[in-house]
Amino acid sequence: MRIKKDSLLLIITFGLAGLLIAFSAEAKAGAQNGMSLAGNIIVPSLLPLLIIFNLVIFSGAGRIIDNILSPLTRALRLPRCAGAAILFGLIGGYPTGAVLTNTLFENRDIDENEARCLMRFNVNGGAGFIITALGTGILQCKRLGLILFAATTLGAIVIMLLSPAFLNRRSDNEITYLSLPPAEALNKAVESAVKAVLNLSAYIVLFSAVAGIITLPKVLLPIAEITSGLSQNGKALPPEAVAALLSFSGFCIHLQLFPIIKGFKMKYADFLLWRVIHGVISFAVCKDLLLLFPIKEEVFSNYSGGVFVPTSVNAALSILMILGSAVLIFDIENRKRA
Repeated sequence: MRIKKDSLLLIITFGLAGLLIAFSAEAKAGAQNGMSLAGNIIVPSLLPLLIIFNLVIFSGAGRIIDNILSPLTRALRLPRCAGAAILFGLIGGYPTGAVLTNTLFENRDIDENEARCLMRFNVNGGAGFIITALGTGILQCKRLGLILFAATTLGAIVIMLLSPAFLNRRSDNEITYLSLPPAEALNKAVESAVKAVLNLSAYIVLFSAVAGIITLPKVLLPIAEITSGLSQNGKALPPEAVAALLSFSGFCIHLQLFPIIKGFKMKYADFLLWRVIHGVISFAVCKDLLLLFPIKEEVFSNYSGGVFVPTSVNAALSILMILGSAVLIFDIENRKRA
């Protein structure tokens, strides 16, 4: 059986390589479009936030958030240290939740069962991507972006509230928190964030190159790769469907997260099932929110504009540079005193 699977994989990969070579011009154009999406949307909106979130986790400063959210994590039968990962996962965008969950797991702050529980709901589009890049940029309606973010987040919260049924409470006494010196924490945060964003960008470029030579129905594009799919077809889809697709997150994200979920022995079928459940819940929530906060009909007309290029990222990068400088100065001062 193993040999058959390997043979099939070999045939598929060689066939795909042959197509990329035979239709190199189309593949190159698709790859360039993918690089534009990654460079103009993913990197500016996700990388600075992911560095900051990782810095909080690695430095141990997240204990303040963990203490504030301890009633929630206690109710969810999760360790207290999961609080910051949940909060940042909900607002940070994929793959923030998965990366932070994996950080806790690798540090042995959570066990396999708890990591699997977190990954059932901690996969979200995030505020930066859904509100700014998708809502304001691609759909050209910030209000719709806010509704989509609210729908997908509430969908995740519904699944979160169901999570205690899937694990047993573990005592916080068994947990050791990661707490690195500020400068070391910043370096590790940058390394982890760059690795995650580079991984995601590579998948976007690959899918975009393949999409350049293999024509898929537009309605299926977001299922394959959420960013490029919605950039091409987001305006033509009902907002409820967009909310469902954002919660499903696309197979490109699934492939990126596969090594993480495999690390704590989560079956892909389980992960896929909860992505579908999340999509169904978000669809229903978005439909209700649109009844309460209706959007003008012209927002959903066909859209043929280009990819949105964020221009407000300089502020985020400036804040990050100031934060990094402060951390380094603080660390140097501490070493001098020592």
